[in-house]
Amino acid sequence: MQGHINPARRLAARVLSSTPTARVTFSTAVAGHRLMFPSLPAPDAEAVDDAGVLYAPYSDGFDDGFDPAVHGTANYKARSRDVGRDTLSAVVAGLSARGRPVTCMVYAFLVPWAASVASAHGVPAALYWIQPAAVFAVYYRYFHGHDKIIASSFATDTAAPVVELPGLPPLKSSDLPSVVSITSPDHPHYLMLDMMRDLFAALDEDKPDKVLVNTFDALEPDELHAIPQFELVAVGPVVPDEASTGSTDLFRRDDATAYMEWLDTKPARSVVYVSFGTVFPMGKRQEEETRRGLEATGRPYLWVGRKGTGGEQHVNGVVVEWCDQVKVLSHPAVGCFITHCGWNSTLESVTRGVPMVAVPQWTDQPTVAWLAEARMGVAVRAKADGEGVVDQGELRRCVDTVMGDGEAASGIRAQADSWMERANEAIAGGGTSETNLRAFASEL
Repeated sequence: MQGHINPARRLAARVLSSTPTARVTFSTAVAGHRLMFPSLPAPDAEAVDDAGVLYAPYSDGFDDGFDPAVHGTANYKARSRDVGRDTLSAVVAGLSARGRPVTCMVYAFLVPWAASVASAHGVPAALYWIQPAAVFAVYYRYFHGHDKIIASSFATDTAAPVVELPGLPPLKSSDLPSVVSITSPDHPHYLMLDMMRDLFAALDEDKPDKVLVNTFDALEPDELHAIPQFELVAVGPVVPDEASTGSTDLFRRDDATAYMEWLDTKPARSVVYVSFGTVFPMGKRQEEETRRGLEATGRPYLWVGRKGTGGEQHVNGVVVEWCDQVKVLSHPAVGCFITHCGWNSTLESVTRGVPMVAVPQWTDQPTVAWLAEARMGVAVRAKADGEGVVDQGELRRCVDTVMGDGEAASGIRAQADSWMERANEAIAGGGTSETNLRAFASEL
């Protein structure tokens, strides 16, 4: 998944930058590895990026990619775990044999079995939590006795039920990660809940030395300490800087020249940037409502949609299939980001000082929207209708609120500037997250 590859790869580069004498190896499944490096002589051949990170893939048993329609989901977990354990263990052994012994294994949450591989090799492990600390705390509480309380909040007819969990502020059910609302194994996203259950069971059994979290102290000071059983260490925002070189995007990238030149023709803070991430395609009705809502604002817009033809011209805007999001958010013409509230996208927007219209879809995104709107004050959350669609009128209202001339827009822009400073201070030399990461690397 692109949303997991990116922050893990960026952390690898950040560790190497903070500790130049370190040797960092990035390992993902062969199917993802071959998409990142399509020109390798063999799908499982190693590669080294410009930062000096070695890429050595393992096999999860689906080297040509996992397709639920072909493979089904029933055996996915067991096969990827069993094959992954063996092949990742072989990667670790191979690195040791060539004089590059692994001294710590950092793993993302979709591969909780990696901790057992580390344990088998006598190597300490650290979970890298790529979502907010608040989401980690909600999941922990859900799997440790609070599932019924959380489930009841989604079942109630109350317009805005509030859930109170230890260590967390009161949250509406609409602010909780969507996965904890699932009650039936027949739900299309039940696999995600099941994998989360496996993760927290593994954490209880093989308690990691640390949980590295892609957040920063100023944003989640209480949430980082909400689960005292674990040491959560803020190392974020783990986002690319404008000097980053190379790309490991899993999808085709359009040439940046055309849309960047188009942005160059627009006044400061005048463009609406729209992107809803890489996982789910936008439904037909939502796509049409979004198009009409964007046109109704009368503002220029750049819309990233994987259905786009790459440079398709609308009345007021441009639709592209892919773009360099960091470059776009860094451009002075961009004044608003309509986002699904993926954590990577949100942090990229925060570190660039771009206000947001939050349109969360699933998993952690409702909680991210809460952080962006209620905690930071850098976003307005759009209200979806009974079908989960944000209609054109609501979209226009939110854009006008964020980009208008009124007090609300001024306040949001001021907060965006303030949080941009705090986020970038955290990862700058001597900042809280930079210090935390350097201390972590020095212990290896």
